[in-house]
Amino acid sequence: MRLIDTCVNLGDTMFQGVYHGKERHAPDFELVLKRAEDLGVERFIGVSGSLQDSRDSIAAAEQRPNIYATVGVHPTRCSEFEEDGRDPDAHLEALHDLAQAGGAVVVAIGEIGLDYDREQFCPRDVQQRYFERQLDLAKRLALPVVFHNRNTGGDFERIVRGRRGDFSTGIVHSFTGSVEEMRALVDLGLYIGINGCGLRSAELLEMVAQIPADRLVVETDAPWCSIKNTHPSMQHVRTKFEEVKKPERWEPGKMVKDRCEPSHVLQVVEAIAAARGVPPGDVARETFCNTLRVLFPAEAAPPA
Repeated sequence: MRLIDTCVNLGDTMFQGVYHGKERHAPDFELVLKRAEDLGVERFIGVSGSLQDSRDSIAAAEQRPNIYATVGVHPTRCSEFEEDGRDPDAHLEALHDLAQAGGAVVVAIGEIGLDYDREQFCPRDVQQRYFERQLDLAKRLALPVVFHNRNTGGDFERIVRGRRGDFSTGIVHSFTGSVEEMRALVDLGLYIGINGCGLRSAELLEMVAQIPADRLVVETDAPWCSIKNTHPSMQHVRTKFEEVKKPERWEPGKMVKDRCEPSHVLQVVEAIAAARGVPPGDVARETFCNTLRVLFPAEAAPPA
């Protein structure tokens, strides 16, 4: 199977062996990537949540031909536009210049959007203001968007609908909404990104089963959002990995329990396939082609 992980936090310190600020084992970033590549993961989209994250994502992408980057500020971190007396316009220009200088390794603006579950990190008015300003970036740079949407009471859809003509297309990543919300976003021409969090309940499995085949993409959001043993989707997972229970017991060639990796995208494909009643190969093929259409349009096959 040919696979693309459309959302992975490659700069997370867990891949350097650091958990909650403490070093637990040797860096294994390269081993993590090699393990995924051996399973058919051909490309990794390193998502960004701040200006510095964006720099780091581009730096990682420049080191390997199969890593690509996004540029953007996560809704919970949008206070960085104004903190410490910063000029928001200058901060936006820094994002613009970084994306422009990144060239072909930068495939989207993101992840940007709204998150009302974590307003303690950034109030919603600030989130909304810089969601709109970053959509301006997508328009200026003619790039698609990787979106974040959590518990927004319709504000996300309202803003996207009003700005739909300003960006080519986009992925609503780590989607965990209702069937009705999914359909509304698909009607806007967006793609739906599914990872382990979107497979954690029977209701979500029913939603996943109804995503149009030409609007589905897969991701891990590694090192987060793995499929847990308590999730109903785990019964459909056929690919299992050797794990150590604690980071300090890490061994080369083994995963760390509860640290999601790009390799787990294969488990996501298997669970989605079971929910949809189709072979995993079909899901892999469809999501690979869909990802090309969104993020690598020059490589995508023309519509039938």
